[in-house]
Amino acid sequence: MSVVQISQMNSTAPVTVFRLLERVSLDNFAELESIAKEAHANGTRNLVLDLGAHESLSSIGVRAIVVMHKILAKDGGNPLKLARVAGGIREVLKISGITTFIDIFDSVDDAVKSFQ
Repeated sequence: MSVVQISQMNSTAPVTVFRLLERVSLDNFAELESIAKEAHANGTRNLVLDLGAHESLSSIGVRAIVVMHKILAKDGGNPLKLARVAGGIREVLKISGITTFIDIFDSVDDAVKSFQ
């Protein structure tokens, strides 16, 4: 089983959605990073990470978000958006400063629509 379920959506630009199926851990972090690198190599430039299935995020999960952002940001812009982020996770991301460079949305649809 993959750590994410991948789907495609369109707004004014094509958007890839990663629905996080498992809590990010040391056991699956490398898989998530590899999937993000492969998606970028295959043309993904706009990505929404759907965190709706989880109430918490480990420190390696926070690191995974930063790594995914760095992979995608090589081409410039704001290529990664987070969706359906639980209150506790949102607070951790805010305290860590991640929300200064990654936007958070209440729904996947709102995140997808934010790409222009």
